Amino acid sequence: MRSRLLPPSVARNGVARKVLVFGAHADDETIGAGGAISLLSDLGYEVYVATFCWSREGDWSDTGYARAEWKSSIAEMRRSEALEADRVLGVRERFGFGIPTQGVVNDRATYQRAVELIRRVRPVAIFTHYWEDKHRDHRAVSEVTEEAWWKASESVLVDLGEPWRAKALFFYEVFELFTRPTHICDVTATFQRKLDALRCFKSQEPVLGDILGYVEGLARARGYLIGARYGEAFLRSAFMPARLEKELEALEDAL
Repeated sequence: MRSRLLPPSVARNGVARKVLVFGAHADDETIGAGGAISLLSDLGYEVYVATFCWSREGDWSDTGYARAEWKSSIAEMRRSEALEADRVLGVRERFGFGIPTQGVVNDRATYQRAVELIRRVRPVAIFTHYWEDKHRDHRAVSEVTEEAWWKASESVLVDLGEPWRAKALFFYEVFELFTRPTHICDVTATFQRKLDALRCFKSQEPVLGDILGYVEGLARARGYLIGARYGEAFLRSAFMPARLEKELEALEDAL
């Protein structure tokens, strides 16, 4: 049985509820969790995206170009595409680490940047890449962010901000799929927006081929598992344990 990814009340004690979505490249989060991002935004969550191989300024040696004449302009193309997709999905803000494509590694500096960002945003939940992935950047982002989730909660590295423990971390799938997802999010209401956001990444059309067809087919299969037209699958991390009594309270609230 697959659990639906049902959000709790959006505000508690007047404090805005936030989620933080990590990705290696601009468009990864849209492929894996674009429907959920848009749904959470509709529900009043503040959604923040952090992209390792992207930046609001400068050039980060992006290699995601399919034509030689795009080499000198790919950074600006990727920058504007991501910001346009953010507007479609309702992303509050996108952060960029400016790391070269194929250059993400789990080193001290990158790890601490992830810790600092988690403490700055203070999300109730984190979304990130699945660790079983062919792409080296995707694997590295998964490893860095899952451990940073834990380290951000500890009373250490005080110069990186006040400790903060997000209640859960979920992996999303891009091309390597979950055998047994723990949660499915019904994205029927926001699925068209997800497709519209993907259309923003025009530089990736010759790279990804029929990505819209792939995304729709996968969403139909995932939605079927919970009786919805379209769904997105997630796998909850067990890196840090959840409190059972809190989980039971959440189940009672959802029933």
